[in-house]
Amino acid sequence: MKFLKSLFTGGGAINKGLDIIDQMVTDKDKAAELKAAFYLQELQTPTIPIVDAIHKMGRQTLAVLQMALYFYIVTKYGADAITPELVAGVSGAASIYTLVKGKGK
Repeated sequence: MKFLKSLFTGGGAINKGLDIIDQMVTDKDKAAELKAAFYLQELQTPTIPIVDAIHKMGRQTLAVLQMALYFYIVTKYGADAITPELVAGVSGAASIYTLVKGKGK
């Protein structure tokens, strides 16, 4: 589970750097200055816009795909085809993603 969580949490190096500043720098003003520099460096990191958009829309995309699949199944096989097992199987991907990702901001 720790490996899966590491895939969805970014800024590991930044967080490690901030922890080192907290441990090693005793001057509060200097520590705040160094932390600000870390945050600015993180903000200047180049990203790929489509990857960021997909990542930010992950939960919503999974929810829309679930609804589309349920609609397809109901129209093709009828409402009786929606079983608890099917719901558990289809909802599993979104549920696991939500558990690993954690609460959003």
